[in-house]
Amino acid sequence: MRYLLFISFIVLCSCSSEYRKMRKVSGDIGCIQKFKPVFQGTTYRTTVDVIGKHLSGLVLIKVMPDSSTRVVFTSEIGFKFFDFGFSRDSGFKVYYIIQQMDKQAVTTTLRKDFELIMMYHTPAKGSFILKDVEKYYYGFPQEKGYNFYITDSSCSQLIGMQRSSKRKAVVEAIMLGADKNIPDTIGITHKNFNFTIGLKRIEKK
Repeated sequence: MRYLLFISFIVLCSCSSEYRKMRKVSGDIGCIQKFKPVFQGTTYRTTVDVIGKHLSGLVLIKVMPDSSTRVVFTSEIGFKFFDFGFSRDSGFKVYYIIQQMDKQAVTTTLRKDFELIMMYHTPAKGSFILKDVEKYYYGFPQEKGYNFYITDSSCSQLIGMQRSSKRKAVVEAIMLGADKNIPDTIGITHKNFNFTIGLKRIEKK
């Protein structure tokens, strides 16, 4: 009986939400809009590590005349890995992707990762704010789970970002050194499997 109770306790703990100890608070959900990055044509030196595979090259993120955003990842010698388009009305288009990456799970994961850092789907119906000691989590419901943008108590600093299920973070991301809302460094880390993306802005001379 003790053994069964112990197992039940472990299962209960493993299923509990990491957000359950936070409390909902009122506030200005729109305050995070000031952190939204602006990519007029920004190039990043990029590394991607996924399940033992390593890719490196350049990512260009550019807002197009129709207000859509293109994200293009190429090798240093110009070999294209993928070319994605994100429209203002939440549309998504694959202009090109290499055969090895042309899988629904891959494109969906990359789409959600870049939507997180570009702060798409904000505002969203049903958005809310959670408070955790001195951090505030601005939550925006997605198709599955939430996108969270984490700030200090005065919403003056963006501490981090999360893409989460209903129970826990599945992706964590950071943007550092924003100059005129153009971040110098972007990092994306998946929690459920070995997949990281690192971007470092190349300064224009």
